[in-house]
Amino acid sequence: MVEFSLTKRQMALRDKARKFAIEEMIPVAEVGDREPDPAKSFNWELIRKADKLGLRTLSVPKEFGGGGADVLTLSMVGENLAYGDLGIAVAFDQTWKIMTMISHLTTARQRKKWLPRVMDDPECLLAAAATEPLSGSDSILPYNKADGGVRMTARKKGDKWILNGEKRYISNGGLANVIYVMARTDMRKPPLKSMTGFLLTSDTPGYSVTEIWDKLGQRNVANGTMIFDNVEIPQADVMGTPNGALGELGALLTRFGSNIQAGATVLGVAQRAYDVTLQYAKQRVQGGKPIFEHQIQAQRLARMRMLLESARYYLWYSGWTAGQGEPDAVAASLCKVNAAENSVKVLMEAFELWAATGYMKKNPIEKLLRDGLSFVHSDGTNDVLLLKASNLLGEIKRGDPRYSRRVELAAKGR
Repeated sequence: MVEFSLTKRQMALRDKARKFAIEEMIPVAEVGDREPDPAKSFNWELIRKADKLGLRTLSVPKEFGGGGADVLTLSMVGENLAYGDLGIAVAFDQTWKIMTMISHLTTARQRKKWLPRVMDDPECLLAAAATEPLSGSDSILPYNKADGGVRMTARKKGDKWILNGEKRYISNGGLANVIYVMARTDMRKPPLKSMTGFLLTSDTPGYSVTEIWDKLGQRNVANGTMIFDNVEIPQADVMGTPNGALGELGALLTRFGSNIQAGATVLGVAQRAYDVTLQYAKQRVQGGKPIFEHQIQAQRLARMRMLLESARYYLWYSGWTAGQGEPDAVAASLCKVNAAENSVKVLMEAFELWAATGYMKKNPIEKLLRDGLSFVHSDGTNDVLLLKASNLLGEIKRGDPRYSRRVELAAKGR
């Protein structure tokens, strides 16, 4: 049986993140959410304050001065930061994920180059540039034919690579100054045999961010369109296995915890919705008593609590397996889907209980609902992650004690 008792360090980090979310993030999140220009909504002061607490560099190995946190710990901290604001939490989570990739997929020489750069700049954020105008789910559930997937090209020229193409909707796009980007080295070959990862800084000639997308929710983080116009990358900054980036993306989503951490952040939004709704239900009087004392609303709150706890334990289980070095690949995908679906259900239950009051912008529920909806597709759409997991479900065959002869006959129409 898995033991889910937290270490003292995990509890301390969880509490630190929750305190930061309540005291620092919530007071400014509404201001950024209402900023009409998405390029002006991000709050850099929060990044600097979090850096002093060690939160920005939580996933950097300890030998480089970071927190050395595992997937489970990062998920807990991410959930509690998202309690304050999902967009800001995503800015941290994206940074943690790419730091983890750099820590695991680079050479010793590359780590000595890139990790100090991340550590020394208190405003350093990271981004992963994968999604393109014509390629999104193609890379999550790989469409492994030459005519699909990433279209950005990487052409070898001496000891350098020349990158050309466009990336779109990239979290931290326009904020990150260290970017991991995937490009095709041979458009005649399928993506699994032609996609390579590169590292670059935002001041690299030919790189630009041409649009910060105006979004329904998650407005406190930038999602940008990145343009690569004859961007030169030295051979030394090729990250991971040449032409193996698509498989490494799969490792990011599962073994390195991307889907797990993503599910945890949206759960933080739903947890805050539950907390403010419980308070409202205890204080709002209708029919001569607090609405919590009406059975339908008491049941609603109990259902919300059930959805939150079940999603959290699934995320913890998935994070625990990743930390043991034996990640459950099915759970790593499904726990994100489950967390997103449960969170949206919680948010809709909260929206129903608050009624017209929840629809008003001065109250918290409408923002939380807009934010939470983003994770139906963020970090891989739920539909595609379900398909990805279904490919790993296996089969019950003859000889397995679970095998049923009656089921076999029924399947044959007998």
